[in-house]
Amino acid sequence: MNKQSAFHYLSRLKDKNMRLSIRLIVMAVLSVFAVTPQSKAQQLHFNMAFDGLFDNREFKGDVIPQTIYGMRLTPQIGFEHDNHTIMGGVSKIWEFGSKGDIEPIPVLYYKYREEKWSASFGNIPRTNLQRQLPDAFLYDSIAFFEPVIGGTLIQYYGTDLEAELYCNWFSRQRMYDREAFRIVNDLQYNLSFLSMGYYAALTHFAGSIAPGHYLYEKFMFNPWIGVDLSGFMPERTVLRLEGGLLSSFIRCRKYDNWDKALGFMGKIEAGWRWFNVQSTLYKGDCQQEYLHDPDAGIMFHRSDPFYNHTFYNKTRLGIQFYDDGNIAFGFNWNLHFTPDTPIHHQQMITVKYNFNPGVIKRRFIP
Repeated sequence: MNKQSAFHYLSRLKDKNMRLSIRLIVMAVLSVFAVTPQSKAQQLHFNMAFDGLFDNREFKGDVIPQTIYGMRLTPQIGFEHDNHTIMGGVSKIWEFGSKGDIEPIPVLYYKYREEKWSASFGNIPRTNLQRQLPDAFLYDSIAFFEPVIGGTLIQYYGTDLEAELYCNWFSRQRMYDREAFRIVNDLQYNLSFLSMGYYAALTHFAGSIAPGHYLYEKFMFNPWIGVDLSGFMPERTVLRLEGGLLSSFIRCRKYDNWDKALGFMGKIEAGWRWFNVQSTLYKGDCQQEYLHDPDAGIMFHRSDPFYNHTFYNKTRLGIQFYDDGNIAFGFNWNLHFTPDTPIHHQQMITVKYNFNPGVIKRRFIP
């Protein structure tokens, strides 16, 4: 068997064993819980998250229009003993109207936690992150279809300071698949109604085993400062402002030179009761060199393609019909403004349900 045939065989074998692997994950977690010596600190956790999404994107120009309509279910069961936790489960996506079946994504990770820091290793849900990346770093559709990060996550929890560092290895090198990973570091410091921090990300997009592909690299940095005036406003009123720089350094090894981009990115958010308005502005250089290169494209940048314009404004008009912390149902109408194109419209309906009964304590027999 030649190398190419071997890789195709292994790929098919992986698909066949995916569902079996998911069953084994859940069985392994339950088995560990059953055989571990008795301890008052031993606990069993269970939670299940449901996400429903209708996203109609009436985009113009060089941004592809599409409609995403589907749902995602992520049940997890886990075992906790003192500072150690093992969680296992699966994230399954159904996209309505799709003819192909979307393979479920395993969730399995180990977490060690102290009072002010923790470290996790495995397939970790993005919901475990302290902060989700802004659209300039991660396209929201990629975040929906890739709900886990595969790698390592280190987090610090302080009174006024929070920080995290993680590596997401999202593609393993094969005959026709690239080796690709992203290292992310973010930090936020709060001082009364002021806050400051940054997002930083390094993306490594190497070639596949098959020849003819070049390596792409990108480093992004977004320092920001924010003001939260909600405490000075009437009850149930939100008013926040944030601004900072957005810079990128991009290289293709074929040309071996770094393309640099720099601009201003600011955001203002205002809300009252169920209504919310948020406007994000970017002005500066195009942030996505090689976006239209078929060898790189959106899977290299992994960020919103609107940031490949010298001017971009996204205004979101939102209504939150219901939100009690576990159940949320809302509607957003997004207006996207770019040079030399009509207004881009986007209508979104989101449904979220988080079933989290908390800790299921093991009953011990004296």
